Amino acid sequence: MKSLRFFAAEIFTQSGSSAVENLNCVPFNLYPLLFKACYLHEQADMLRTLVQTWPLPELNLQKLLGKTVDYQMDLTSSTCRLSLEAILLGLKEYVLSPQSTYAKNLHVVDLTALKDVEHQTCRCQSTLGRWARTQLLTQMCYETMVAMQASDVSKLAFETSIDVCLNGFVTGRNYEQVAQALLLLRYCPLKLRFVGFRADSLALKQLFYVLRLAKPESIAKLEMVHNVPLEATHLEVLLSRLEFPKLQSLTLPAAALDVRRLGSDDDDLLATIGNLLAQLTALTELYLGFSTLTGHLRRLLNPLNTPLQCLELANCCLNRVDMTYLSNSLHSESLVRLDISGHNIFSCFSNAFHKLLSRCTASLASLAVEECDIEDEHMDAFINALSCCQALEELKLLGNPMTSAALRRLFSTLSAGFPKLRYIEIPVPRECYSEDVTYPLDDSVLLQYNRELFQEVRGQLMGILTGAGRGSVEVCTPLMGAFDPDINETSNELGVSMLKSFNSVIGNFVDTITDINSRRSQTQKDN
Repeated sequence: MKSLRFFAAEIFTQSGSSAVENLNCVPFNLYPLLFKACYLHEQADMLRTLVQTWPLPELNLQKLLGKTVDYQMDLTSSTCRLSLEAILLGLKEYVLSPQSTYAKNLHVVDLTALKDVEHQTCRCQSTLGRWARTQLLTQMCYETMVAMQASDVSKLAFETSIDVCLNGFVTGRNYEQVAQALLLLRYCPLKLRFVGFRADSLALKQLFYVLRLAKPESIAKLEMVHNVPLEATHLEVLLSRLEFPKLQSLTLPAAALDVRRLGSDDDDLLATIGNLLAQLTALTELYLGFSTLTGHLRRLLNPLNTPLQCLELANCCLNRVDMTYLSNSLHSESLVRLDISGHNIFSCFSNAFHKLLSRCTASLASLAVEECDIEDEHMDAFINALSCCQALEELKLLGNPMTSAALRRLFSTLSAGFPKLRYIEIPVPRECYSEDVTYPLDDSVLLQYNRELFQEVRGQLMGILTGAGRGSVEVCTPLMGAFDPDINETSNELGVSMLKSFNSVIGNFVDTITDINSRRSQTQKDN
């Protein structure tokens, strides 16, 4: 619903060149209203001029584009390239241009509210993702510094200092430009402040260097993913050399922690890392997917004094000792999001799983148990454990060998309770595949199922929800994985990096075989 003020703002922003000319007559408190109207209608020229002449001390996209009194629609998930480029260009011009109608008062620009989603609502259908925003913003910093060397630049430019808060994304492809912008941070009026920092396809030397430049004391979310060759020893160095007083969320690359690679001298390494994590007093989210922690989870998590709210332990090879610890730990009563996919729950630690869910009954909102070998025979125990978590909002079950009968029974239970439930990921029922398939499903057979039968079962499940007045619950089966905007944006670079890693592994393997053959031939000659 739009207010009359917002209607008036829309008309004004779409009045062409006259709107830009008359902007100096607009009261400063109407700038936020005009900003949202311009962003909604992709009025790039007007948006750029608004930012260039911004009269307020803060330009916060959450406050400007989120739900407002005049227009309820949240526009933060619209990462329109046209509009965002206009904002960043306007920011550079704000620094370089002389004072206009209002005094220069801008001190903080906050871009962290932007959310990258699969389906864009903007008319241009061209997005500016997190990687591209990082690239463009660092380019703006460099261009601003170059422009300030000109003799005709306003003297106010040298007195301007604006903190620009963003969720940055650094890979090998934009590393040099980001590092260069951060090196000039002291002299540039645009002060980059990484609130979120995602690193991919970086060498360890590059990672450590750019993190040091990025002022880790301002980072609240650190993601080191995919092609960052970080291991336990490197993590110890990182956490002991750099301080992250505001860090709330930490993501490690797959296989970063692997107890099988630890030697006798590294027995206390996980405990040391746990003690270093304990020093991150704001840490509430830890993502450890595909690390191997068998029997060592306690060492890592027990030193933490702040209970974790989000914990990913997918495919971490946990055993009964690990799960028993987790179900009795201080974290169990605070968990909001939990991912223990890739574990045979009911064969390995059924009782501990039930106890864990009973401990987080008041808090758990999202549960992922994908590829946990949950079959029809386990439905009594699964439903019994799940019934503790009536606050559940998301449930992810992909890859489990359930039949349609088991799914119908589960949906009947879910529709009768769980008032906050809004999203379910279901597996393709077992009978939709050929009888000889084995679980976990191989990629070659994953999509070889009876689609007609699947749609029939899905219709039955939706009918159960609709009959209970729960038709708004989203039910899906993303067999190829959920949309990841960061991977989608940098997939080409990620593919090249993975290919290089693969070639390196193959090269090392061939060298090893050649060396063995050489030594074997030498031994035979000696004999």
